[in-house]
Amino acid sequence: MHRTLDFTNEPARFNPWVARSIRLFAETDYLDQILEVYPFAVSPPRRLAEPLRRAITTAHINQDTSGLISLLRGLGRFPYEDPAWHSLRTARDAAERNPQQLARLAANLYQMTPAELFARLEAAPAANTQLGPMFGAWLLQRYPRRIAVDFEQSTAGIVLFDGSEEAGKTFVRDVLRQDLDKRPDLLAKVNQTYVLGEAKWIGNSGGNQEKQVKEVLHFCAEARGNVRRVGIIDGFPWALYNASGGTINNKETVKVQETPYPVFSALVLPDYLTSLLGSS
Repeated sequence: MHRTLDFTNEPARFNPWVARSIRLFAETDYLDQILEVYPFAVSPPRRLAEPLRRAITTAHINQDTSGLISLLRGLGRFPYEDPAWHSLRTARDAAERNPQQLARLAANLYQMTPAELFARLEAAPAANTQLGPMFGAWLLQRYPRRIAVDFEQSTAGIVLFDGSEEAGKTFVRDVLRQDLDKRPDLLAKVNQTYVLGEAKWIGNSGGNQEKQVKEVLHFCAEARGNVRRVGIIDGFPWALYNASGGTINNKETVKVQETPYPVFSALVLPDYLTSLLGSS
């Protein structure tokens, strides 16, 4: 992607919060420091109960498709990503009304040995499915929480909203008048200023990573009223140069680094929130 800004020659034209994050990546042990926010601990395998393992093994060996699918539907997980599985598992009568889909799934499952099947079923959750809770846990270590009434009435210091996903979504929609379909990853108040944030770990370029970057930038672009919106991005987009010394110009990196919105690393978030104490 074509760059319009040159960080080395035009640093003043960069968003100052972006510039801080770029320098953090380039000049410090950023990837070590970010372990404070995202520990990346490897989860243990999720061992199934022995009676369930025996039942799955028997159904698999006997090619009892109806029995095997029924057992797998009760797990809430599947041995591999399949575009039709969620509908077949959750929609009423979907499995019974779509025998060709079941036959297709069964053919794939029977190509695996029982050992391969369990290796997939009992594998630890992918690291990226744990990142949201990690960011939330890190926030809770740093700032006090307040239930909805106290959160709204708070006028001094930095506080976090304390409540369920649904309660947070309701507060954002009904009190803050923000058109969001989910609770943001950050729901904070600094003195009298509300701050909403979306947090993403962008591990590489391409695929779903570009979609996630777009989501964060769109989130920031839709700020309204006196509510501030920030993007909290970590990982690959703060790198300027590749291993060969060339400038990194993929879409994710360029869009993040050239954004006019307040987008920065989680490591910079405390400084951003503190900066609002004197202006709100």
